[in-house]
Amino acid sequence: MYSSSDFEHLFIRYKAEGLPEGESIQAFCLKNKVPYNLFHKWYKDTRHHIVPVQVDGCPEEEREVLPASCAPSVESAPLSRAVRITIDIRISNGMHIRQRDLSYGRLKSLVEKLEGLC
Repeated sequence: MYSSSDFEHLFIRYKAEGLPEGESIQAFCLKNKVPYNLFHKWYKDTRHHIVPVQVDGCPEEEREVLPASCAPSVESAPLSRAVRITIDIRISNGMHIRQRDLSYGRLKSLVEKLEGLC
């Protein structure tokens, strides 16, 4: 039996993995061996409880390290010629980590945090 949190995690994974690839939710459910009719009922019953959120800025500790990335701007500043890094990690337990536009310092910080999980 599937719990509400199972469907919530599936929905979050779909938004992160399936939707950007143009995959339908039905196909994503089938691929993950989840009956679409059960997911659809859960979504229909809870969709009014899901609230989209937009976050402006970043936490204080990052603000000290990366002030330019946290400053909200109406006009986008021209990108510098610095190297930007994109990573895509898929773990055998189903976890998927995708980070884009990383500087070397942010990549190093991410690797240090991932080391704590191992």
